[in-house]
Amino acid sequence: MSLRLLSLDEVQQSITMSQAIKAMENAFIQLAKQHAKLPLRTGITIDEEDALTLTMPAYLAQDKALGLKVASIFPKNSTRNKPSITGFIMLLDATTGEPQALMDASYLTALRTGAVSGLATQYFATDDATHVAIIGSGVQAETQLQAVATVRDIKRVSIWSRNIKNAEQFAAQFANQYTINVYDHISLAVKDADIICTATASTEPLIHLRDVQPHVHINAIGSHTAMMKEISTEVLKQAVVIVDQLSAVMAEAGEIISAVQQNQLKQEEIVELGNWLIDKNTEYKDQLTVFKSVGLSIQDLSVASVVYQNAINKNLGTLFALT
Repeated sequence: MSLRLLSLDEVQQSITMSQAIKAMENAFIQLAKQHAKLPLRTGITIDEEDALTLTMPAYLAQDKALGLKVASIFPKNSTRNKPSITGFIMLLDATTGEPQALMDASYLTALRTGAVSGLATQYFATDDATHVAIIGSGVQAETQLQAVATVRDIKRVSIWSRNIKNAEQFAAQFANQYTINVYDHISLAVKDADIICTATASTEPLIHLRDVQPHVHINAIGSHTAMMKEISTEVLKQAVVIVDQLSAVMAEAGEIISAVQQNQLKQEEIVELGNWLIDKNTEYKDQLTVFKSVGLSIQDLSVASVVYQNAINKNLGTLFALT
């Protein structure tokens, strides 16, 4: 029994953003058809380190993809010159249960989060969208831009971040590809945007109805607890709201929870992405749309499965004998 170990570089060689977006569509359709299993993630706290380790298993029956992601958040690592968030994805053979592959999760988490925004943008943003506003300049910002640019002809990028230095570095990185500007105020960054991607840890709404175009499409991927909010209730009240999974956002997306509790958003009117993808029978491209994602383990599993198959085809990775 052997395990294929894939380095970060090998993982990056084994999947494109376009492939990741296709993997997202496939995974969410399987979820809607109840061909996927994703138990609730399990967390273990390490009190003396103020830390948390999460395990997130999943199974995609159609793809015969079985595995889990382990993610650890150790805030004190910043004083040890180590990353605060680490993790890995392990794939198992769905026929025998034997381990197949082990790969770093950091890049793939950012990739799959970008990819699901790319999928939502593909179907809900106007076809002629050329201007995207990126709110936040952390690790997710780059893959959000890459994903949106994969499905739309992006020419102009506006950036806002609490960390202006990071925003300027981000802008410099893409200056030769787009007309790109850094703004001091969110309202200026988003006012002409066709697409907005929010990737922050904000606990107060950042995107307000008065600041956005009536046809804008918003990908909100930052908030992931009941206390976090990126999108105002006014926006959610006016928008068609699409989510990755209703039960997940009602437990983890602060802005959705708040809007529903205030009776400004009806839970029964929220659209689940997978259900919509099966029929694609409603057109939302010319309306204000908000896609809210808190992240699901099937996303990690689907991209990891593509990586594994492509790595085999390219003869990438190191085989490690377990027995």
